[in-house]
Amino acid sequence: MDLIRRLADSASAAACEHIPAPTATPQADRCQECGSTWNLRLCATCGHVGCCESQHGDARTHALASGHPVIYQMPAESGFIWCYAERRYVG
Repeated sequence: MDLIRRLADSASAAACEHIPAPTATPQADRCQECGSTWNLRLCATCGHVGCCESQHGDARTHALASGHPVIYQMPAESGFIWCYAERRYVG
């Protein structure tokens, strides 16, 4: 229930200043580190594709190491947007 509440709250949240325009094109169709094809995240800045934190967390590792704080759940046009800098769902 908490996740549903956070997603609903994010719809009315102020836009995040970290979201780049335009969003980068995905560099791959799988995690670029471990090869997973499940629960992928897209770096909004450079297009790096990584797996979610419930797996190896390669998307988070990339975001923190590169300074690219915004990730999209893939496919990007239908998933959530998370900002590591603000530590919240945005968009």
